[in-house]
Amino acid sequence: MTPLRFSFVLHIHQPVGNFDHVFREHADDVYTPFLDFLESRDLWPVGLHVSGPLVEWMGDHDVRLHDRIGRLVSDGRIELLSAGWYEPILAALPRVDRAWQLDRMRTELESRFGVTPTGAWLTERVWEPDLPSDLAAAGIEYVLVDDHLALRAGVPKAALGRPLRAEADGRYVDLLAIDEGLRYLIPFRPADEIATELRARHARGETLALIGDDGEKFGGWPRTKEWLYEGGWLEAFGDRMDELRAEGVVRLVTPAQARSELEATGPVYLPTGSYPEMEGWARGGHWKGFLSRYPEANRMHKRMLALSAIARERGDPPDARLAIARAQCNDAYWHGVFGGLYMKHLREGVRRQMILAERLLRAGQPFGSTRADVDGDGRTEWWVHGPGVSAWVREDGAVTDLIHLGDGTDVLDVLTRYREAYHEEALRRGPGGGGELGNEGAADREAGEGRDHGEDHGDAAPSIHDIEEAATLHRLPPEDAEVRVLVRERVLPASLELHPYAEGAFEPVWAADSFVAEVMEEEALARGFLRTFRTTRGPEVEKRLEIRADGTVIHGWRWNPADFPDDAWFAPEVSLGADVGLATEPEAEAWRYLIVTTSKCPDGFEQIEQGTSVTPRWPAALGEARLVLAASTAAGARTAPER
Repeated sequence: MTPLRFSFVLHIHQPVGNFDHVFREHADDVYTPFLDFLESRDLWPVGLHVSGPLVEWMGDHDVRLHDRIGRLVSDGRIELLSAGWYEPILAALPRVDRAWQLDRMRTELESRFGVTPTGAWLTERVWEPDLPSDLAAAGIEYVLVDDHLALRAGVPKAALGRPLRAEADGRYVDLLAIDEGLRYLIPFRPADEIATELRARHARGETLALIGDDGEKFGGWPRTKEWLYEGGWLEAFGDRMDELRAEGVVRLVTPAQARSELEATGPVYLPTGSYPEMEGWARGGHWKGFLSRYPEANRMHKRMLALSAIARERGDPPDARLAIARAQCNDAYWHGVFGGLYMKHLREGVRRQMILAERLLRAGQPFGSTRADVDGDGRTEWWVHGPGVSAWVREDGAVTDLIHLGDGTDVLDVLTRYREAYHEEALRRGPGGGGELGNEGAADREAGEGRDHGEDHGDAAPSIHDIEEAATLHRLPPEDAEVRVLVRERVLPASLELHPYAEGAFEPVWAADSFVAEVMEEEALARGFLRTFRTTRGPEVEKRLEIRADGTVIHGWRWNPADFPDDAWFAPEVSLGADVGLATEPEAEAWRYLIVTTSKCPDGFEQIEQGTSVTPRWPAALGEARLVLAASTAAGARTAPER
């Protein structure tokens, strides 16, 4: 009987913005030891995708590993797969940007390793029906996709053992289906169990078993290093593979070999989707659902798209294009078990590249503003921009983005505290089995400490998803009632104290929800960005917003004191993702607290400081107040006194 073709494909990646020590630890503790294992057992050939950020890091910091991969490629032991060079979700990019990313990967692999890739790894395995056209135009002949997408498209399970031909715009690529069952077996189940499964598939006459998954799970995910190396899984797996190959049960092949040896069937038309876990995290299956759920992710995405379009209008300056391409790295735009959007350093890595691109594109441009629907919400905003500042201002006067281009200060890189479904699930799993789903005490540091990694897995290792599903919380973390903007106006009751305010467990006397801009007079327009806003319902409050060319932002308010209780406080909350000087006029006491989120991580939950909330409080009886955010801390603005 013909051996079962077994194709083993690894994807290894570290994102733009990740810490250097994380690159280093994975190179030393995961990538190099696993190559050692493959060489020691002669488990070749394999498929390998190395993301562009990781290849660049290796070329600069680990030439030995970089060149070792090159030798293995030259020897025919590794087939390198393509993708977007800076690991973007291709479905999230304009088609011209997809072409740039794919072309850059091909160019880099040719120059570094002397090979032209014919197969591709899809970042986060996100598929869209128009991809065959762009992939084929880039010279890609086949791509790996998840088998459940083919099954959803009505492809019989028996047909998954051969390439499936997909078409868009009259161009074709072949699809090789990643076996979901094998992804959960390897490396989490005993080697004997995996061997039994492969024998059964061979006995059924199946033609191909293909696993494609993150290489980091072979020693980088929680507990996997102990399971693989100290627990002996790798050696046992090597022994079983030796036996299966000697008996003619399996034959190792690259994905390109499998494609060339097996006749394709088609055409097939897969729906939009990704791997099942990603579809669950996205709530609805489409990766772009993250852009609907998280305004911060959406604004990053739309800023990237806008800067890309501006760059192309201006002849695509190479340095600006490179920065934009790096800003397309996917990890900071979405949220799953690895934290993604919640990890501030990853957002900073992406946003830093956008700042660099915009600084280059705005150099020499006059200070001014344009109107456009910059965030895709159906309403126009002002984009205030010049060599020194870039800000987005909504129609109600709320500033949603503020960047000092000169020194790169990203003032509003802060994340709203969201209530995720897994918070309540983890609370129910915690001590007491799900008591009150209240906020009381949620800001306590213990919120992220309750970790229970579930049942004893005996002779198997818990997968990252097992750990995810077993993590517990002792209490719910704080939740913000509204998406954070630079300044959110409120009037607070005299009885409110700092702790419940910081927890988000309060009701304001009044909150701004109806500001609209007045018609601007010529004098105001001549001074730059200066707008007056008034409420259209409830108490009449006037807000004047000025943004200066150096990045200084001034808010001024007037209101009728008779509209509010005598002892109430006019208390606008300022959300800051970076240090800037604050001045209040008249001088005011201010409440401060750290904006901390509690999110999933590979080993349970972690708390991440996202920024600082500062709330100056003026007696409502004053009737007016003013707040100045300086262009930089060094600008000499007074910091509001703390309470």
